[in-house]
Amino acid sequence: MRIKKAVVIGAGQAGRGYIGRLLAEIAYEIIFVDKSRTLVDLLHADGHFSVHFYDKDRTPVIVSDYKALQIEDAKVDHVITEADFIFTATGEQNLSEVANRIQKALSKRLTPVVVITCENGINPGKRLAEALEEAGGYDKNKIFISQTAEFCSTVNLVDTRLDILSQNENFFPYDADGYPGLLEIRGAQPVRNFEEFLKRKIYTYNCLAGIISYCGYVKGYQVYGEAANDEEVSWLMDVLLKELNPALAKYFNISEQEQIEFSQKALEKFKNKNILDYIIKNGRAPRRKLGPTERIFAPLRIIEANQGEYDILCFNAAAALCYWEEQAIHGVEPAMDQPVNKILCEILQVSEEDQVIKKVNCYLECIRQNRAAISFRAILNGKLKF
Repeated sequence: MRIKKAVVIGAGQAGRGYIGRLLAEIAYEIIFVDKSRTLVDLLHADGHFSVHFYDKDRTPVIVSDYKALQIEDAKVDHVITEADFIFTATGEQNLSEVANRIQKALSKRLTPVVVITCENGINPGKRLAEALEEAGGYDKNKIFISQTAEFCSTVNLVDTRLDILSQNENFFPYDADGYPGLLEIRGAQPVRNFEEFLKRKIYTYNCLAGIISYCGYVKGYQVYGEAANDEEVSWLMDVLLKELNPALAKYFNISEQEQIEFSQKALEKFKNKNILDYIIKNGRAPRRKLGPTERIFAPLRIIEANQGEYDILCFNAAAALCYWEEQAIHGVEPAMDQPVNKILCEILQVSEEDQVIKKVNCYLECIRQNRAAISFRAILNGKLKF
């Protein structure tokens, strides 16, 4: 029986620890493709890595039956033409670059292939399809583009070269409109209207993750689980969900109880201190995350349309800007080339007179002036002014 081949573009934490692990469990031949020559050389030199689990609730999975290529290697074209499945785990912002690299190889294929994007975003599958079209087109009858939503947390295991520390999560929802077939991956669940599914995930899970990342950063946390359990950060999430859950239930036309249960699963995951994750990792790329369709402002506008209170999200936007300002100084994030309010107006395509912009600016100044001993409750309850 022929062994199926899967190319994983992006051999980072998600590519190795989530996609790689799931593929290893079903004995696929795996070809990792990555931009980093150093990482590819490590994969070659070691010949294996292990995926360990936060709760120690299962034996580590050893991933060894793989090959590794640097993205510019000519052999990448060959493996793309031979693969049964291609997974991308590069970050949505890099999908255009991926499309430019693989489009010619895909166009030479004689047999169908399934491409599954594994990035956070509203519709990364659509973004990849558009990028392939711009790069030269693709045959929609032979190249099926699907997507998944990642619910599994992974980090590099400290003091190892390649090992991963992962949540023991096997839920793998995928876009059944993009690929109507069945996936062999354990936990694979076909989902129709996947864009709506991704929106709900981002507006719930990622929205709460934004609170933990940016407000946790302002309070000085480095470890994600510790920030999620901080009394004030936890209070922020609880207050937000009282407005967010009914607004999202109405927006997605589902019962409020269903949405409450969905958000509670997110809270349980984020507050699990056994799941090691980091504030800086989750806070990176604040400009993108402050976008109008992203985790802060899209839920804010949904709450606003539902006549709800959205000050918590204005405050979180201010915390995100604080993170950006300070990380830019250290070269971790891009420098701000304009005043903060102008940058935010440009990102959101609104005027400086927008009430949300005014609130965010007010909260940002309050954070700046009370940075040393900040009280979220005092600021949001109006007891602390600037």
